[in-house]
Amino acid sequence: MLVCEAAGGGVGKHVLDLAEHLPPLGFDVLVVHSMRRAEPEFAARLSRHAEHGYRVARVDVGRAPSPHDVVGALRLHRAVRGFGGADVLHGHSAKGGALARLARWGCARRVFYTPHAFYAQAPALSPAARRLYGLAEYGLSLATDRVIATSRDELALARSLGIPERKLTVVENGIDVRRDAAVAQARSLARRALQVDPGALVVGFVGRLVAQKAPVLAVETFRSLRLAYPSLEFVLAGDGPEAPAVSRALERAGLHERVHWLRRSSGRDVLPAIDVLLVTSRYEGFPYVMLEALDAGCAIVTTPVGGASDCIVDGRNGEIVSAATADALAGAARPFIERDDLRATARTVSRATARRFEIGRMLDRLATLYRSDSRDAA
Repeated sequence: MLVCEAAGGGVGKHVLDLAEHLPPLGFDVLVVHSMRRAEPEFAARLSRHAEHGYRVARVDVGRAPSPHDVVGALRLHRAVRGFGGADVLHGHSAKGGALARLARWGCARRVFYTPHAFYAQAPALSPAARRLYGLAEYGLSLATDRVIATSRDELALARSLGIPERKLTVVENGIDVRRDAAVAQARSLARRALQVDPGALVVGFVGRLVAQKAPVLAVETFRSLRLAYPSLEFVLAGDGPEAPAVSRALERAGLHERVHWLRRSSGRDVLPAIDVLLVTSRYEGFPYVMLEALDAGCAIVTTPVGGASDCIVDGRNGEIVSAATADALAGAARPFIERDDLRATARTVSRATARRFEIGRMLDRLATLYRSDSRDAA
């Protein structure tokens, strides 16, 4: 059973990738989800669940902790019992993970948890709130058989929260990696759709427009780069609650008519058009946009978030900045803008690195964990 409340973005993609690929590997799968924050792409994929051979159940809960979560845990418990029990109850993100741990008793042999970025690392939290969330993660880990980090950075944070080493493992996110010819074709199609010249240099941001992703910082970086390189093209792909702030930032920067803003788009389709991708997030577990950027052959300029050190290879296909400022991000992007040879190297290195994260590797490792722990429990 796969449990998620954050039914969209990277969490939703991850859960549905598992749900769609596990049945052919011999797993009986039920996805338990909430629709309160479901994105259209998640809902559309979920509606085709019968085609992929998995079942669905709905337990709606809010994102923030509340007394209603007790009701959510009881409903999840009933869903598990109705499914016939679970060898593995796998919770995703903070709320899905908490519900899975609370609902496990008497219906699941093993409970797994994938944080997809611990909320305890959110910069907006006060020190007291950060300690409280950290203690909650530690306490819930005692009712968890496996805590699965999606990157080495997330593993290090789990250790810092005191989660026992014996419960920890890493399974990096995975994607379908395209052939070189398919990426080249996608680049041509994406640039034609954007009406961008094939030889133009494009800097972009792709992601949900939420505070965690700091999209306004991306716009500020666009402004800094445009002052130095007036012929640059900019792409911003995404939508969300920060859209009004992004719109105001574009107006202040005089970029509203200069940035190709795609509200509804797939990162997989857009990224091949981009030469340099900005990842401005405040915190992450392992963002799928980085993996998709590797597949697209982008240079990646990123803040020091989870997954960055897994994707950036010796500075050859991007840079990890130490300070999350527009000046630092623009400065790191400049060599890749100015030098054709560095962009060519970045494209080659990113494409080669993407093959390390082919989805089959992720599925094989998770299937092995599911099966080994189920046999141990039996």
